[in-house]
Amino acid sequence: MIKLLIVDDEQAICKSIQKPFEYLGFTVFTATTAAKALSILEKKKPKIVFLDILMPDADGLDLLKKFKEIDPGIIVIMVTAKGDDETREKAIEYGADEFMTKPFGIDDLRVVAMEKIGKLLDKSGHMQKPRMLIVDDEKKARDNLKNFISPRYECDIEESDDGKSAIDTVKKTSPDIIFLDVRMPGISGIDVISKIKEISPQARIIVISAYSSPDVAVKAMGLGAFTYLDKPIDFKVFQERLESALMSIGKLMKKS
Repeated sequence: MIKLLIVDDEQAICKSIQKPFEYLGFTVFTATTAAKALSILEKKKPKIVFLDILMPDADGLDLLKKFKEIDPGIIVIMVTAKGDDETREKAIEYGADEFMTKPFGIDDLRVVAMEKIGKLLDKSGHMQKPRMLIVDDEKKARDNLKNFISPRYECDIEESDDGKSAIDTVKKTSPDIIFLDVRMPGISGIDVISKIKEISPQARIIVISAYSSPDVAVKAMGLGAFTYLDKPIDFKVFQERLESALMSIGKLMKKS
């Protein structure tokens, strides 16, 4: 999973950012002091940092310089209420990868984080393409997903039309991402989740269902599904969840 560090002297701000990013699949650490932030950086080695400038025990710009000295490849996004040109220029000079002025929305942070992480992963050059499995008894539904994914991402895609064949495929190929319909002949999608997690605990399962039900969604997530989507699919939301899943395993590889 991609590790993310939030550094802000206000605990409430840390928590407000932490929960949405954990939901997206990040491992999130928080720090309200510079000392704790440096300790987390050295021990946990996060790949991306949201860093406030106004800290109680250090200047955020000095902290930025230290972060970049410890790990030149770390992505640091400055998030601050101090948005004057001089501060922005210094932040960029010291190595900030992005500068965002408060107030901002969580969606703004998510978009920036995904863009920066995506570029970092694309440059790594040593990643194996992610393996994906589409499980749905309707060929049209499988084709719709495949036709959306294939032009946008480097990946290998397999298909299954029922739960049993899906389980057999997971045993053979250990896919990274699994798109799983809930209602299928034979074994239900909910039961398939448990079987897949026994075989391949690291697999990211994106459950998709035409039968919108909070109870089913809660059960799916409780069994280990990464996320849950309703049919008809909103492909903007689908893309967001898919990229989150890919980032969480370090395999977001977009086609140019």
